[in-house]
Amino acid sequence: MAECSRKEISARQARQWLIKHDIPESETKQIVNSLVKDKYIDDSRFAKAYTRDKLRFSKWGPEKILQGLGDAGIDKSIAEKTVKEEESLAIQILSDLLSKKQKELEKKQEKRIAETQNQIELLKDKLGDIETQKERASLQRKIYTLQTKIRSSNQQTRSALMAFALRKGFSLKQISSALKQIEI
Repeated sequence: MAECSRKEISARQARQWLIKHDIPESETKQIVNSLVKDKYIDDSRFAKAYTRDKLRFSKWGPEKILQGLGDAGIDKSIAEKTVKEEESLAIQILSDLLSKKQKELEKKQEKRIAETQNQIELLKDKLGDIETQKERASLQRKIYTLQTKIRSSNQQTRSALMAFALRKGFSLKQISSALKQIEI
């Protein structure tokens, strides 16, 4: 009861805690049933607290939260209902995360673009000194490749943001919605 009063735990976590503390299996079942009956343990309440905490503090997405709830032994229907109730908060959190990440990526991108533009300028300066057509064509290909790299930087930023959000546990639909909100 004391452990359950300190924090929300699921029935599975309570069983695991009791087993870890060398409580026999027969007593473990009785204790957990009693805790559930007396409302010390409520998997639905646990799912709500877990979901809110993981969204607000860990910035996890719904997919990752569902995995965590499954690991805690929460019934899939309870988990899905709880996560769905917090979907608008999840999208807002994702938008904020992506906005911050975008600024971070753009700073790095600006530095890389400046370096690439310097390389292009150096190659253009060399272009005037080259006499053979073959060497000129090779140098022009290098310049074109570097220019293409600069043009594709927005797509690289978008891809990096998508990969970041997927790792956090957000769905492609949620990511797409959040990217529209931050206009990328």
